[in-house]
Amino acid sequence: MKIAETSNDKLDSLLARCHHSMIAMNESEVENAHWPQRKINLRYLEKVNNPHSIHGIYPYRGKMSAIDAAHVISQLVPNSRLLDPFCGTGTIIYEAQLRGLQVTGVDNNPLACIIARGKTEPIDKEFTLTHLEYSIEKAHTLSYVPPMPTAPAEYFHETTAEQIMRILSVSDSFSPFLLACFYGAICLAARACNGWLWTSTSIGKINPPLREIDFFSTLFRKVRKHIDFVKGTPLVKIHSYDARAINEIVPSNSIDVVYTSPPYFDALDYTGYYTKLVMEILGIDRNQIRDGLIQRYSTYEKDMREALLALDQVVHNKSIIIFVVGNRMVHGKLVRGSDFFSKIAPWAEPYVVEREYTKTASGLWDRINATRRKEQVVVWDLGLRGRK
Repeated sequence: MKIAETSNDKLDSLLARCHHSMIAMNESEVENAHWPQRKINLRYLEKVNNPHSIHGIYPYRGKMSAIDAAHVISQLVPNSRLLDPFCGTGTIIYEAQLRGLQVTGVDNNPLACIIARGKTEPIDKEFTLTHLEYSIEKAHTLSYVPPMPTAPAEYFHETTAEQIMRILSVSDSFSPFLLACFYGAICLAARACNGWLWTSTSIGKINPPLREIDFFSTLFRKVRKHIDFVKGTPLVKIHSYDARAINEIVPSNSIDVVYTSPPYFDALDYTGYYTKLVMEILGIDRNQIRDGLIQRYSTYEKDMREALLALDQVVHNKSIIIFVVGNRMVHGKLVRGSDFFSKIAPWAEPYVVEREYTKTASGLWDRINATRRKEQVVVWDLGLRGRK
């Protein structure tokens, strides 16, 4: 969402309206001065979920809208160098790859990086399906498989749990795409074993009697569902790394566009819910992963300041920086994400649009939550406004 105006007075007027109004936006367009004849419009979101895409491969928490990402990226200059410093499972980087941009994604959650690689790395589709069939046959014939760890095993029918562990035992040779499907199928099986009473993004209580789900067929269906969405080109760089030190792996002045949804302002736990089950099954130390993520509200401002300063070293003087952020209640007072990031960012006078939506991936939560969700799109145009 590159934003600029040919007239400073007009931009100031737009800034005033957007900063002081709670709007459900229809269309807002502003020309970008240093990318002539280009416009970026930020539209009202009627829905944020697209089930007919690769993004349903895994139910990662806090996943941003692929529909919105595609809308924004389609308006960027072709062949731009785009960085998502908090890429999660790769919604933005996949949509940018589809449109031919030079893309780099960074996230400090290695599980999320595997999912992102699974969406974006090139694969031989015929070989992948053949390899999966062979692996399932091999898993069937294993004479011994270790039992599923006790904590996650409570959520699965015992036959389903055993099948999951059989696949885990033969998964060493899986590509990131097959691993992403495997992890997503674990989440799907957990939900099915519990009678589909959980939402697509959040687990609930255990619902006995647990239903027996054929995990082998669940995995195969998931692979078949998503495999045709993998494009694999142009090549994407994905780093499992801390955004607070992103300047150590991304060259200085090399990024044209930063587009991201940073860790949630209310310090969402990105290792919880379905990811907790998957990590426990894989034997990943969840606490160690969580310690490396920006998800503690007590240190959130300090951590984000460090990340923004590191980002400032990899952008150049005409870069566009786009953050999609939300709100938080602190001691009964609403703190807008756009105000928070505007204050701590090293860049001057962002353009802000606030909007709302209701249609999420979970219809259940839409019914439970009476209020509409609000978010802000914060855009710093260094070519127009520069740094503080």
